[in-house]
Amino acid sequence: MFRKTVWRNTASDAVSFHQDQALTMTAFLLKTYGPTSFLLKEEGQAQNFRVCLGDPHTCTCPAFHREMEPCKHICWVLMRKFRLPREHEYCFQKGLVERQISEILHGFHRSRTPRRESGRGVALKLPSLQGREAGSVCRKVIQAQDVCPICQEELLEKQLPVSYCRFGCGNNIHISCMKVWADHQELSGQDVTVKCPLCREAFGSLKLLREEVKNAARLYAAAETEKPDRHLGVLCHSCRVGPVTGTCFKCTVCRYYYLCEDCSKKGCHPEHPFVSRTKRRGKWCHVGEDLTDEERGASSQPANRSIAPDAEDPLPEHVLRRLPAVQVRPGSRLLDPGQQCRICLQSFALRQIARTLPCNHKFHADCVDGILRKSNSCPLDGFVVHCPATWSTSGRKAAPQLASCLSNARDKLPENNLKDLFIPGVLLLDKTAKVAPSHGTLNSEVQGDQSQIKQLRSPFPSGELGCNPNQEPRQPGKTRATDVLQS
Repeated sequence: MFRKTVWRNTASDAVSFHQDQALTMTAFLLKTYGPTSFLLKEEGQAQNFRVCLGDPHTCTCPAFHREMEPCKHICWVLMRKFRLPREHEYCFQKGLVERQISEILHGFHRSRTPRRESGRGVALKLPSLQGREAGSVCRKVIQAQDVCPICQEELLEKQLPVSYCRFGCGNNIHISCMKVWADHQELSGQDVTVKCPLCREAFGSLKLLREEVKNAARLYAAAETEKPDRHLGVLCHSCRVGPVTGTCFKCTVCRYYYLCEDCSKKGCHPEHPFVSRTKRRGKWCHVGEDLTDEERGASSQPANRSIAPDAEDPLPEHVLRRLPAVQVRPGSRLLDPGQQCRICLQSFALRQIARTLPCNHKFHADCVDGILRKSNSCPLDGFVVHCPATWSTSGRKAAPQLASCLSNARDKLPENNLKDLFIPGVLLLDKTAKVAPSHGTLNSEVQGDQSQIKQLRSPFPSGELGCNPNQEPRQPGKTRATDVLQS
């Protein structure tokens, strides 16, 4: 068969760069013109691009016309849409003939191992039929390797809120992707029906989709937007700085013992080996034991490290029991459309237990408890739940508090903190001082006998604060300050 493009044995540098871009970007498949032609929209971009597979491949983006190499959009279609491995010989060619495209369409490049079901999805009960719309279908259980048909991301791996086709195929799709799909259709009116991108049947009403988008926004926490090198919830045991930024070091012997990069370079806690990671959701890697203390703090390159699979600390059982947990009751906001657990991607149901982590993420207790018993961090944003340096125990119920915040607040207080405390119309007495403190125009002196008050002035006239000091209720055997002034 005649080929228009030259066959390659290895990927060029430009194609390798575009493959890296394709694997890290988020794109939406807005329209399919046939088995090999697609309309894409990149997240955060207003312009749409059309990709056509053939001999050669084509794309309407400026990068393709400038380099005449497979761009990131072509690589996205090959690797995301058709699940072609980046090392496959078809993935870095400038074009493919009809026979090769047919092999890709039929999935001959994929492994023949049977699809495994996700334990998390199977463990949950199927949604109740009660309250379903007439003519609607059951929602399909999410299995491992199920992908969103719009962004081509794996659902259980991406962990974004999902909706499902209610009057057609019952497949699950990201709520955010369906919003992009509906916006591309330029629909208007609350009663307009959105078409499913898979079966082309009625997915649901536009009003319901907008309500799901609004409610799903409450499932996100501020910690998800933090920089990945900020290790949230971690306080350095040496310098007490938190959260640790940059490379975080953890002792492999002492549980919940963390150091920042600066303290690690100083040789703090030299008696035990350490593991480290740069991103809070990354893997812990061994730090070379034969290195000096200064080199240990600088050995953050992957070439000097090996992954430590057992480095994660489990969450103590007594801390797990103290995390907030509520039972879902009728009228709860957790029952609103779009509200769901982002681990199993199933909705909350009545009488289920919902657990809230310190980062404000909510999950099924059955889903998150097993994860926390193995890993001491939130499965979504990597927020460390338990760090003894940041937790203090109160007297009665041992409620967790951030000790670092309290210590910082104490450090900011002046030596005589009553001098900066000013309450209009109220006399403050310092039991540790001979003379009561003064501030502004409120001056008072109390020496020995408190019946003698030399001066009491308030910057506000009587009654300006909503109460008249002359109307202060009398107490038997006690003289008011105003009576002393009047006498």
